[in-house]
Amino acid sequence: MLSEKIDNYFQLTARGTNVITEFRGAVATFLTMAYILAVNPRILAESGGSCEYGEGGPFSTEYELCLEETKRQFVVATALTSMVACLIMGLWANLPIALSCGMGMNAYFTYNVVGFRGFGNVSYGAALSAVLIEGIVFFVLAVTGLRFWIIKTFIPEPVRLATPAAIGAFLAHLGLQTAEGLGIVVADVATAVTLGGCPPDRRVPMVPFDDACKADTSTCLVSDAYTCDNLGGQMESGTVWIGLFGMVLMVILLAYKVRSSFIIGIGLVTVISWFRGTSVTYFPNDDLGNARFEYFKEVVSVESLSKVAGKWDFSEAKGSDYVVALITLLYVDFLDTSGTLLGMVQAMGYVDENGDFPSSQAAFTTDAIATMFGSIFGLSPLTSYIESAAGVEVGSRTGLTNVFVAFFFFLSIFFAPILSSIPAWATGGSLVIVGALMSRSLADVRWDNPVHAVSAFVTVIVMPLTYSIAYGLIAGIGTWLVIRAVTFPISFLFGIADPTVIEEKESKTEDEAAAKVIEEEKPEKPFDDDDEAAA
Repeated sequence: MLSEKIDNYFQLTARGTNVITEFRGAVATFLTMAYILAVNPRILAESGGSCEYGEGGPFSTEYELCLEETKRQFVVATALTSMVACLIMGLWANLPIALSCGMGMNAYFTYNVVGFRGFGNVSYGAALSAVLIEGIVFFVLAVTGLRFWIIKTFIPEPVRLATPAAIGAFLAHLGLQTAEGLGIVVADVATAVTLGGCPPDRRVPMVPFDDACKADTSTCLVSDAYTCDNLGGQMESGTVWIGLFGMVLMVILLAYKVRSSFIIGIGLVTVISWFRGTSVTYFPNDDLGNARFEYFKEVVSVESLSKVAGKWDFSEAKGSDYVVALITLLYVDFLDTSGTLLGMVQAMGYVDENGDFPSSQAAFTTDAIATMFGSIFGLSPLTSYIESAAGVEVGSRTGLTNVFVAFFFFLSIFFAPILSSIPAWATGGSLVIVGALMSRSLADVRWDNPVHAVSAFVTVIVMPLTYSIAYGLIAGIGTWLVIRAVTFPISFLFGIADPTVIEEKESKTEDEAAAKVIEEEKPEKPFDDDDEAAA
């Protein structure tokens, strides 16, 4: 029978689960990570994609319309690649760990590699070639099993533990700004950043005052950055307050274990923003707003992907900036995937005494294949999603969950007009929350050791302040290496203990033991959507 074949293939009985449980887990996982269908296209579209400047420049109406079309195609590309990646992970690795475009890596790809609207040092086509090469290298590392050796040998423990939190701080920083979030943090002439939240009519654009601009102010390049200091109006924008309302709502729902917290929060704010004629509308009465509204009314549409597919450009794959981008993408993808996969399978009890788990090679290889496949459709690297923990908590234990998640992504392909009409202030709060949740890794940093503490802290603080994942990693590793270069010779020559080396504790501290007791006493079935519906 079909049910018996499904049971045998996915080892449902052997892993103590069933089809219903796997479906419930898939719903929880998809609802928790579905925000990526709104956030990822918005972030990647800020790179400019394949759009080219006209006579009006990078802030003309023509260019804005091109970005809108590109964003719509990114919605479809994100859903399509996520569907394929989840399907491979489910059918091959038999794990309930979903994949999609990595948060943090998409921001690095856009703002540090390609640059805002293409103002970076690497072209969009060259950056996509870096993503493809990164996927190939990761594929080789996964197939050969070199990943554990690399993690243990080349990446300092405090930097490895601080990286997720540092990326989280970067995401939160994005979520507080205007282009991708709430608009609370804006530019300032004296202090670089300050409190914002002013209405559009009180925003004064910031311009690079170079020699050409000094000679003729009409040639000054107007950026997306602005300040509220000149005309005032801080925290008077309606979109800021409705965005904050959505963020608080998501936090409260998360506290009550509601699986669809992000969807409810983003969805409510989005629906309110769809009404025209209000101070928070996403469809203002101008050319751009009218174009958005006309596309929104289509509801169902299948995009051509002509602006995002097959845009590799290997002719420009050169230079130090390109090499740095390639290495950083590989490093972050490697760390993110390793941490997520090991964390998830450990939660399911599948990790052995050597730190490995069944189908680990297939899981890591799937991640690499997903990244290479995503580059075909103009996307930044795909990675395993920590939000899969929602499904695992419900009871997901096999790849059947991922098959269901893939089906949900398939349905999303046809609703680009709806998904691309989600405003930045609706998703900004989710970036802040995700950033906060990613800070959990800091709990494992040896804060009682100054060398570990400083290396981790430097990684976390430099990344958002320099708007660069690469600079954060370089700062953290560099700090560690400089200190190690001093302590190692001292230890070798004089026999003094090296403070960078800490032996594993033989027993758990009282806090750790207490935490374990609390974890064991948690209820088996926390409050979720089904309970809410029943009520």
